[in-house]
Amino acid sequence: MPGATAGPLFDAQWLQQRLCVLLGPAPAHWPPLCVAWSGGADSTALLHALWTLRAQTLASGVRLPRWRAVHINHQLQPAAREFTAHCRTLAKSWGVPLRVLRVAVDRTAGRSPEEAARSARYAAFAKVLSVGEVLLLAQHGDDQLETVLLQCLRGAGVAGLAGMAPRAGLGAGELLRPLLPLPAQALRDYLARSHIVCAEDPSNADERYDRNYLRSSVLPALLARWPAAAVTVARSAAHAAEAATLTQTLAARDAAAAADGAGLDMRVLRRLSEERQRAALRAWVLAQGHPLPDQRRLQQLQSLLYLRGDASARVHWAGTLAQRHGERLLLRQQPAPASEPTGLPLCWEWARQGAVYWPGAGHLSLRADRWGDVDLSRLPAQLWLIARQGGERLLTGKQHRDVKDLLREAQIPDWQRAQLPLICAGSVQGPENQLLLALADVAVADPIKADVNSVRRARFIWQRD
Repeated sequence: MPGATAGPLFDAQWLQQRLCVLLGPAPAHWPPLCVAWSGGADSTALLHALWTLRAQTLASGVRLPRWRAVHINHQLQPAAREFTAHCRTLAKSWGVPLRVLRVAVDRTAGRSPEEAARSARYAAFAKVLSVGEVLLLAQHGDDQLETVLLQCLRGAGVAGLAGMAPRAGLGAGELLRPLLPLPAQALRDYLARSHIVCAEDPSNADERYDRNYLRSSVLPALLARWPAAAVTVARSAAHAAEAATLTQTLAARDAAAAADGAGLDMRVLRRLSEERQRAALRAWVLAQGHPLPDQRRLQQLQSLLYLRGDASARVHWAGTLAQRHGERLLLRQQPAPASEPTGLPLCWEWARQGAVYWPGAGHLSLRADRWGDVDLSRLPAQLWLIARQGGERLLTGKQHRDVKDLLREAQIPDWQRAQLPLICAGSVQGPENQLLLALADVAVADPIKADVNSVRRARFIWQRD
């Protein structure tokens, strides 16, 4: 990169010293190594230095552990085949075990091509890593500088400002970025000294991509004025990483203290400061395996803590739905857009049919039970299942109660309520001709409710799909 300082000399000895720091002082005891090899300058320098290191240690009587390279073909441009062919040729001449993977990149609207390709790449690496295997990535100090600046421009928090981590778990193994202390120029100099020609990705010159624009049009001027920018920004990123670790540790403790099964007890969260509430919510979302919400939706999620007790407001993002239920906050996959109930009304002759099925919702059955709340002698032979329309009332406890109130008292989550059938007697031609007898297995109306004199008793059983 123009204006960047060459920094330390990169070669096989430098790589050995760095890996000794990261993996342990005895190369013979290192875990299996795998180089993520694109065929470009950076990953080629890393792979060749490791190849050289292996030959040198073997000459001294020390054998490195199993090693290999993995090349990802994203199939996004015609030149991808040439990159793959270039890697195969070099790997054969160096005697490097090479595995080529072809991935399908999700080009869903709203995702940048860079982000989509990165997700596909890391998912592929995660699948092929064996237990304990270490994936070596060739990102260097200039890459870290670009990453941190891009995160600043996107308004990232401390976790984003920490940039790329030197190491992290990946699949059954681990990823390692040993070259972060080096500037890009040190790798270019190594390739020149070794007379190695690399494949050049033409998309790297396309300034429609943010990173390419930053690299070609912004950083040269910045480094001309502040030559040590990569070093100083890396120092700031390390401080941010420490702060992020402390924040995440505290947030995980707060989320654990507020845990209520799969949900969160909002009464516990309200005792925290607003900053700790947001951190605990982020930790909880990640622990549940969902993507993090953006800042606006995180604030909306936090606002659910202060709604009135019977509220059932919701916040959704990236296929995730968060919803308040009483004093609990729950997460789930966002369902497909709700459609009008289908398949109802259904006629059920319960004495002849043991159960009735509502397609896409569940099964309703009657189970004999000496303590059941249904008196079978009072139950009409023919029942009808209908869908909720709103405003229904059930006679229970000698008073008519709103079905909505009964569902809330039974703590039925809002998203399950539309899938509960109402059990009626009489005609289904209109509400005035219906007698509501039960609300699935939640509540039973007085006309069919068992008492101390009931002989044949049962209970409704509703099983959701």
